[in-house]
Amino acid sequence: MFRLRRFLKGYVFQLTVGPLCKLIEAIFELMIPLITADIIDTGVKNNDVGYVLSRGGLMVLMGALGLCFALVCQKSASIASQGVGTKLRNAMFRHINTLSFEEIDRIGTPSLITRMTNDINQLQLAVAMLIRLVIRAPFLVIGAMVMAFMIDVRMALIFVAAAPLIALVLYIVMTRSVPYFRAMQKKLDRVSLISRENLSGSRVIRAFDKQEYEQKRFGDANMELASTAVRVGRISALLNPITYTIAQAAIIAIVWVGSCYVDQGSLQTGQIIALVNYMTQILLAMIVVSNLVVIFTKAAASASRVNEVFDMTPSVVDNSSGDITSDNDAPAVVFDNVSFAYGSGGYALRNISFTVRRGMTVGIIGGTGSGKSIIPSGSFAQ
Repeated sequence: MFRLRRFLKGYVFQLTVGPLCKLIEAIFELMIPLITADIIDTGVKNNDVGYVLSRGGLMVLMGALGLCFALVCQKSASIASQGVGTKLRNAMFRHINTLSFEEIDRIGTPSLITRMTNDINQLQLAVAMLIRLVIRAPFLVIGAMVMAFMIDVRMALIFVAAAPLIALVLYIVMTRSVPYFRAMQKKLDRVSLISRENLSGSRVIRAFDKQEYEQKRFGDANMELASTAVRVGRISALLNPITYTIAQAAIIAIVWVGSCYVDQGSLQTGQIIALVNYMTQILLAMIVVSNLVVIFTKAAASASRVNEVFDMTPSVVDNSSGDITSDNDAPAVVFDNVSFAYGSGGYALRNISFTVRRGMTVGIIGGTGSGKSIIPSGSFAQ
């Protein structure tokens, strides 16, 4: 993915302003539980309606400001991600048009289409998430831990115990599911290949009565893709129940232990509620981090497929000077002892020589497989 960073040029403003706005929104989000605790421990406890309304108004103001910053970040992410995707598609399309038939056949037309659509879409999503969540999610986890220590060091030890357990579950689930995401891209190529072959060769398939065979062929490829998606879905389905169980156990421990400290007078009720909110924030942020791991893993696989196309160089290079003659008597096309072979295979054409003058009409006659279509294609090597 790092090699594709050149396509981010021109979006430095969005890459700077977007994460900064999201960081400010995260700061507001971390302050909300403290204000809630202050309302409970001061306003509600002393039956001070004015204090409750003033602090509640502050929360509404922070929420409105957070929404504005989030919208700015969202717009920045959309501009940057869509712009990068557009530049990538244009660059890949231009590069594909410089390749000879050997390189195109090596990758395959369906795979090239998938890389220009699905793979670049994955990269667009990665750019959007880079701006929106890469800074916010880790900041919320670290910030919630710091806030918990600021409230009470003893209660923060529950956070220290729960956060690594949630992170361990995320790591186990992600390492099991990541290989399936990579396999799904290849199986998607297979489905695209069969679809294209059937659409372009529908007349031939019907002429030879191969509809049932092609339906079975497509069904098998589609089933392989579906079974891989089901496998990764089963693994990913374990993520939420296990992480929520750990988080809820931590919340129960916070309420249980915190109630003892409230009875002793060393903690207040609002502080317990703030700690519960911070644990919930950590849980949600951890789940976001897990989704980011999946997104960037799929994006890394897509980036390698895109770079594979960019790394290909045409085996047939036009070495002509590009000078255009104004002599009307000069030949329009000259083949002088031309031979051509697909890759390392045998020669499809050998020692072909002919001259075509301006205004002439040429007919090429020959048996099946004699190389008739190669001559007008223009892809030949001397």
